[in-house]
Amino acid sequence: MTKAAEPSNSLRKTPRQARSEATIAAIVEAAAQILERDGEEAATTARVAERAGVSIGTLYQYFADRDAVLAAVIRRDRETVSTEIARRIAEGSPKNAEALVRDIIAALVAVMRPRRRRRRLIALGAAMRMQSADDIAATIDRVGALIASVAARYPNEVARPLTPVRAYTLTRAVMGALRAALIENAKVLDDPEFEDELVRLALAYLRA
Repeated sequence: MTKAAEPSNSLRKTPRQARSEATIAAIVEAAAQILERDGEEAATTARVAERAGVSIGTLYQYFADRDAVLAAVIRRDRETVSTEIARRIAEGSPKNAEALVRDIIAALVAVMRPRRRRRRLIALGAAMRMQSADDIAATIDRVGALIASVAARYPNEVARPLTPVRAYTLTRAVMGALRAALIENAKVLDDPEFEDELVRLALAYLRA
């Protein structure tokens, strides 16, 4: 069996100036907009460069190919998830574990709702070849680490220590439900009851 080619995830050229970083950001955003509006097949390097307002040569200075551009979109989306959850934990002052878990779940659902078509393509695996399983696991594990901070903050409300195995199980259960909602384009993603049920799921597990 032929081994699959390694994804071209990394930048060809490391940005050293603010202008270079802005160019990369514009390219990634342009690709994200095309993915959302027209789908993956429409996101060619030529169209992305045109929408970003840069030459195709400039795009290729930073990205080896289209897959590398789309991989950058995926990385940005995944970083958005963990950053938003971390922000809510840092800025919030919940009175108990339930309130903090609700903050985390609300953040997860909130970042999934906008630009749903693009997120659905990513969840479906249309761009999975551009990111390794280790990359995906690392992002979900960051979410797990943040949830673990809930357990540490409210030890009296958690039945057992949130070991790495328990954190893995909990995060995959919650993220699996969210991923299913995206793939199925389910209306539950807009239903407040869905968020409530995810909170109940997480709390029931933490308290079991």
